[in-house]
Amino acid sequence: MKAYIFFDKFRRYWRQFKMLSIRDGWKKMDYMKKHKFFAEIGENCYYQSNILPAEPFLVHLHNNVAISAGVRLITHSALNTVFNHEEHTDQYLCRYGKVEIGNNVYIGADAIINFGVTIGDNCIVAAGAIVTKDVPSGSVVAGVPAKVIGSYEESKRKLLAFSKPYLDMGLREPCTVEEMVRRKGHR
Repeated sequence: MKAYIFFDKFRRYWRQFKMLSIRDGWKKMDYMKKHKFFAEIGENCYYQSNILPAEPFLVHLHNNVAISAGVRLITHSALNTVFNHEEHTDQYLCRYGKVEIGNNVYIGADAIINFGVTIGDNCIVAAGAIVTKDVPSGSVVAGVPAKVIGSYEESKRKLLAFSKPYLDMGLREPCTVEEMVRRKGHR
């Protein structure tokens, strides 16, 4: 049993080192997919965060998911520890749950997705949001706790309108923010 605990701890440290050493979110996700970090990883997924969930086997990512820097996928609660220490017992067990993220989902920087949450298809989670409940398909959520503030399709229309002047100048993906600023002529 001690050998397993040692191996598991080593594996966690190694995974964390790899997450820090791979800067590109596409390459990071390719590595995670190859080594089966999560229960499920679909096609065209991007993972910029350096933070791994404690139980990655409870995370399901479908197709075309982009996870920004600092995002936390929470897979369990440690509240049981407080109650057990308070009452000098071992009767309180850890609550846990899977995190499921549907197709075509963007999760903004530093968002927190709690255990037991399912994010539907075609959703946007704003930066800094704390998601404590399921997110219905086609919605944009923001805030603490996260609430629906708009629709996926509305966000898509707004981004296309923003992109149009740059497209008219000949810019196409992939391009950098620096290129966009230079083309527009301001900083």
